[in-house]
Amino acid sequence: MFRKILALIIGTFGATFKTARVIYILLFLGFFIASHTVTALAAITSTAISAVAGTTSTVLGRSNAKAGNLAANNAQLKTDLDRERRRATKHVAENARLRNAAAVTYRGQTTTAKQAAQGVIDRTMTRTKRSILTNAASIPGESIPFFGIGIVLAATTYEFRTACANMTDLYELQVALDPNTARSEDRSAVCALQIPTKEEVWNSIKDSPKDVWEGSIVALENVADEVNKINTPDFGGTWHRFTTWIGGRL
Repeated sequence: MFRKILALIIGTFGATFKTARVIYILLFLGFFIASHTVTALAAITSTAISAVAGTTSTVLGRSNAKAGNLAANNAQLKTDLDRERRRATKHVAENARLRNAAAVTYRGQTTTAKQAAQGVIDRTMTRTKRSILTNAASIPGESIPFFGIGIVLAATTYEFRTACANMTDLYELQVALDPNTARSEDRSAVCALQIPTKEEVWNSIKDSPKDVWEGSIVALENVADEVNKINTPDFGGTWHRFTTWIGGRL
C-alpha cells in the first residue's frame, strides 16, 4: 500500500515537472516570435538592448577619454620637469663659471675682485685720513724758523711711508686683476724716495735760498693754484744775518 502511494506521488511530481517545462518552452518561443512579429514589443526590446549597450559604451568612452587626458597631462608634466631640470643645471654651471671668473689671487689668497678692491679702498682711505690729520696738526711746528725743519722732515717721512703703502696695495691689486697692466716702476719710484737729513736741508737753503724757493714754487705750480699767491721773500742782508746767527748755534 505504501509503495503504491509513493509511486503515485512520484508520478504526480514527474508529470507536473514535465508540464511546467513544456509551458516554459512554449512561453519562450511565444515571446521570441512576438518580439520579431509584434512591432511594439520589438521596439521595446530593441530600445532596452540599445539603452544598456549605449550606457555601457558611454561609461567606457568617458573612462578611456579621462585615461587619455591623464596620460597626456603626465607626458606634458614630465616634459616640463625635464626642461626645468636642464635649465637649473645650466644656471648652476653658469653660476660656477661666474664665481671662477670673479675669483682672483690677492696677497697669496683666493678671493673675489670685489673683496680685494674693497680691502685696498678701506686701507687707503684709513691711511689717507690719518696722513691728512697728521699733516694738518704738524703745520704750526713746521712753521717755526729753523727748528721746524725737523717737524717738516718727520711729517714728510710719514707721508712717504703712507704713499708707499698705498702704491704697494694698488700694485698688488693690479697684479690680481690683470698682471699685464701692473706697473711696478710706479710703486718702486715712490717707495725709493729718500728724505734728506736736517743738515742737508739747512745747508741747501743757507747757501742758495732763492734757488730752493723757486724750485719749490715750480714743483707746486702743477698741483696747487694757491702757490701763485705766495710772494718771494727778500733773501738779502736780513737772511744772511739770520743764517749766520743760527749757524753759530748748530
